[in-house]
Amino acid sequence: MLSGEPVVLVPPAPIALTPGRTFATKYAETRQRFPFLPDVVPLVAELNQLVPAGGVPVSVDQPRGGKGGWIRFYARRCCIAVRPSQHGDVFFLEFIEPMNLQNHGRLARSALRIAPRGWIYSPMLNGVPPGCLAPDRQIRDAWQQLRGQPGQPTTERRPSTHDAFCDALETVVEGGRQIDVAKDQARPLMAYYEVKSAAESRRSGAGIYVFLTSLPAQVERGAMVELRQAPDLRGRVQTVDGERLTVRFDMAVDRRRIPAQGELVVSGSDLIPRIQRDAIAKLRAGQTPNPRLLALMADLAFVPYPGPRGETAAAQPVEDLNDGQLEAFRRALSVPDMLLVLGPPGTGKTRTIVEIARAAAARGERVLVASQGNTAVDNVVEKLPAVLTVIRVGNEERIGNAVMHKTLASAAVALQKRVLSKSDAMAQRLAPWSSEPSPATGWLRRLDDALTAAANARSAHAAAVESHQAAVTGVENRFAPLVEQSRLAWDVARKEEATLSAQVQKLTTQLQRDQDRVTGLLGFVYRWRAGRRQKRLAELTPRADQARAVLAQAHQTFTSRTAELRRAVTEDPAVRHAAGQVTAATDILSRAQDGASEPARRYARLLAGVVPVPPVPEGIDELLAFADWCRRLHPMLQNRARLLQDWRQKLTEPSEQLHAELIRYADVIGATCIGVGVQKNLISDLEFDLVIIDEAGQIPLASTLVPLVHARRAVLVGDHRQLPPFVDDEVRQWLQRRDPATSGGDPAQLTDLLTRSAFERLITRAPAAHQVLLDRQRRMPQVLADFVSAQFYEGKLGTDTKPGPPSPVFRSPLALIDTADLPPRERTERRRSRSETWQVAGCDNVAEANLVLDLVQWYARHGREWAVIAPYKAQVALLAQRLRAMLGETAIVDRIGTVDTFQGRECDIVLYSFTRSNDAGRVGFLSELRRLNVAVTRAREQLILIGDFSTLVRAQDPGFRVLASNLLAYVQRHGDVVPSRQLRDRLP
Repeated sequence: MLSGEPVVLVPPAPIALTPGRTFATKYAETRQRFPFLPDVVPLVAELNQLVPAGGVPVSVDQPRGGKGGWIRFYARRCCIAVRPSQHGDVFFLEFIEPMNLQNHGRLARSALRIAPRGWIYSPMLNGVPPGCLAPDRQIRDAWQQLRGQPGQPTTERRPSTHDAFCDALETVVEGGRQIDVAKDQARPLMAYYEVKSAAESRRSGAGIYVFLTSLPAQVERGAMVELRQAPDLRGRVQTVDGERLTVRFDMAVDRRRIPAQGELVVSGSDLIPRIQRDAIAKLRAGQTPNPRLLALMADLAFVPYPGPRGETAAAQPVEDLNDGQLEAFRRALSVPDMLLVLGPPGTGKTRTIVEIARAAAARGERVLVASQGNTAVDNVVEKLPAVLTVIRVGNEERIGNAVMHKTLASAAVALQKRVLSKSDAMAQRLAPWSSEPSPATGWLRRLDDALTAAANARSAHAAAVESHQAAVTGVENRFAPLVEQSRLAWDVARKEEATLSAQVQKLTTQLQRDQDRVTGLLGFVYRWRAGRRQKRLAELTPRADQARAVLAQAHQTFTSRTAELRRAVTEDPAVRHAAGQVTAATDILSRAQDGASEPARRYARLLAGVVPVPPVPEGIDELLAFADWCRRLHPMLQNRARLLQDWRQKLTEPSEQLHAELIRYADVIGATCIGVGVQKNLISDLEFDLVIIDEAGQIPLASTLVPLVHARRAVLVGDHRQLPPFVDDEVRQWLQRRDPATSGGDPAQLTDLLTRSAFERLITRAPAAHQVLLDRQRRMPQVLADFVSAQFYEGKLGTDTKPGPPSPVFRSPLALIDTADLPPRERTERRRSRSETWQVAGCDNVAEANLVLDLVQWYARHGREWAVIAPYKAQVALLAQRLRAMLGETAIVDRIGTVDTFQGRECDIVLYSFTRSNDAGRVGFLSELRRLNVAVTRAREQLILIGDFSTLVRAQDPGFRVLASNLLAYVQRHGDVVPSRQLRDRLP
């Protein structure tokens, strides 16, 4: 419900509506999902009814991709989205959708009202009458004013640095787009010589094809590709297996459109920059749940915060946390704006995030968990407790199997199954009404038939009784005079006898009283009266005796004549015949009544559990009333049964109608940063109480903004001492292509925003209360962790792991195989053109590859888990080719990759090939020191470094030269340095 006085716009003319180009298709699809959706004509009539009632509510969506958002008009049950014509005289209908929770949420946040002189609908554009308008600009301007003053009016002006920061961010987004475009354009064309339909495609009907390429495909799994000869045929790479490339197209594809031989190219997309620009627009406009987010990001201005107090200071997680994790947990629950958690490898970042999300959701907060990649999000979502409603949104092809049951589609299916299960009992009870012919209809029909027969039997019975009575009356009429005469005589005699008996009784009593008083003073009087009464009694007594005799005779006469009448009635043939008919009719009536009671009881039994049922009556009239009640109830139950049946049938089909409601009521939602802004994920308009961003140290700032602009508070968890969002070479290439004089922007600032994550920018200036270090790691052996701690974490990283069993090959979990003992011609790198990003020259190293092969073969033979990392794609390609030939494709899947691809992963045995070996000390990519941090921290048991340290410790790059020298000295003191020629002697 809106608070305050609504802003009402009063356009001076009617507003005209006409269907847009795709409206009919969209409306038909929506109507199929929501049959109750009204037609356009009655909907426009409702809009006209709302005008005098205060106007039609209207809102404006957030701009997307540089375009203005939809204008939405709201009726009682649905919402209309429109766009204006070029001439501003008509609104084109884009779509109509029900008033779901998202639309109610839009209205609850903010809305205008509009009261034009009327609403006019024309199915054809040329049918719109003159004089109408589409006040698009007026609505948008009023909306901006409304949204610009969410609370009290303020006179505070936004610092110019905030606009400059947003401008720079937009430039950075464009730079990132150009970097991606250049990457895609730099990729070689993938020529294929044969294409065939995949078996999965034949089974499912999806457009899945296998392309056999001339050379190993230079593309990653999950990338979008298109046919150069038919760019509209775009698909996602499902698998890359050497020269076999499996592509799943966006839709079923006509096989004839795919050339037998052709070329595939990586397909670019503007989705990511568009979503990033939308987030920047929200940030610039101040339309974020955290009103100080722009100041925080631009000026690094944190809200003063003393630390956890009260309940949060004593908050306890469900799982055990160490001191650093517990501090992060408590600060995350109380920080007013943003907490930065520095989590070096193996310090339990995921465990800490899970406890923070669990506790925040438990106290009623809506939580968003985000990261750059799907794996990090999946790891958190998988470990969240089942008691929370957790929804994972995003591209299901990239979501892990372990959390697939928490995706929107899976959650909707699970909810549908639960609802189906809960409605099973009612469906079973309504089943007798669900089809025709149905048991309920059959019993009701039998009840009606039985009651009809009972009514006929009752009529026949009444007729028989009447005939019988007529026969009896005929006989009675013959005897009636004599019987009546005797009855009258009996009545007269009875009255006479009663009178005389009463007189005798009275005189007897009086006489007795007089006789008792004759001895007194007045005795003579009583003697005289007693004599008189004695004489009178003597006269009456014979008469009373005679009256009694007459009465007895009269009674005997009446009784005999009545008996004669009964005998005559009983013996009369007509009466006897009529009596037989009554007996037969009574029997038929009884059977008919019993026949009606049985279907009545059966129907009542069906009704039990559906509606309250009165006791089944016995009488015909009562049964007729019961049947009438059943007949009125029957069609309602049929409709209810059909509705439930149709509804349950819908529940067995995939349905997106539940998705918005599932999202709305979720405790925790997991998504990638960019996925938060994807409209089809249904969370781009939501606000969250808390967002937790994992791996924040390697996420571009503009991508980090996407979830941040949706949350009141944020926790960024990451490690800026590992790989940054973009490597310096990529930035350098982009900056070289742009002209600051025409493009604007400070190159140093742009480079900083491109190469440094939001996490890195913020943690360097964050007050102590806004940052926490997770300082205990449980992944690496201590010898590895101590080196990493000293070189990258100021010696603050401790270790809680116990020493593992000794290696049969090396004397320490940290081993270094130095190829400096080989002749230069054997150990020197080979240049490989067009093998790296931007198709710049890369390199590989055969000597190091041979050492890797020896070690991998030994570890594979002994059943150990291993992984090989190299900084150069050319070296990775060489290793993959050699190892595939030695072990087979299956054995090397996900075991070989660049440092970039292995960030966030771990393995028991990790081999790292430095690759670079030359007289000039050129180290190229290795100058990004954080690459070595990533490589070292992947190992759980054993790290094996392979390289030419005669080159590495003389590197031209001073930073890397110092790091390599420190590494060599450290391994010499605490690890195991093995000259390359001695390695084979170490392998038993």
